[in-house]
Amino acid sequence: MAFAKKLIGEQEVGPGPVEPGQLPEPTEITCIEVTKIYDSCSQRLCLDSIPPVPFVPTITNPTFGRCENVTVTLVSPPGFTLTPIPERPGFARVQATFQVTYDVVITNTSGDIQTLTGLTTTFNKDIVLYVPEPSIAIMKFEAVAECLFGRVNVGTPTTLEVIIGVWIIIKSAMDVQLLVPSYGFCPVPPECVP
Repeated sequence: MAFAKKLIGEQEVGPGPVEPGQLPEPTEITCIEVTKIYDSCSQRLCLDSIPPVPFVPTITNPTFGRCENVTVTLVSPPGFTLTPIPERPGFARVQATFQVTYDVVITNTSGDIQTLTGLTTTFNKDIVLYVPEPSIAIMKFEAVAECLFGRVNVGTPTTLEVIIGVWIIIKSAMDVQLLVPSYGFCPVPPECVP
């Protein structure tokens, strides 16, 4: 790593791995504003019951090509719904509906293409997380999705079938001010290597 190091006493300090007992004493206590993550969980989902999408082919002998622009968004309203669990202080039931939007490229052996845009499906999450103050907690999520399978069924009507895989992380968080031991400001970074 090319991080600049800072001299604290007789020791150089910088980002990276540290051996136990190798750090000098902090030079100050600093108040920083950060998003504190109280709890999180992740899950891999296979959306394999998406209803077939009927479409009118504009190319001959259509077959599934690929998915593009696959995104996951939180359906709004209502967004996340938090319900405190009385018998588990600090914990809440977290419910949400997510929408997956995707485009599908249909192709054939001649190289012709037809693109079906803005296709959607939804999925629900109903989980329990530690949420110390549900009234002010910020629920966050990160998700990636991709097509795992696709098929065109030629007929009357012609339909498209897809299976989408989603990996999602849901977090309970709050923006807080924390006191942390510090070595002061980071040094100026070194020159970039061309």
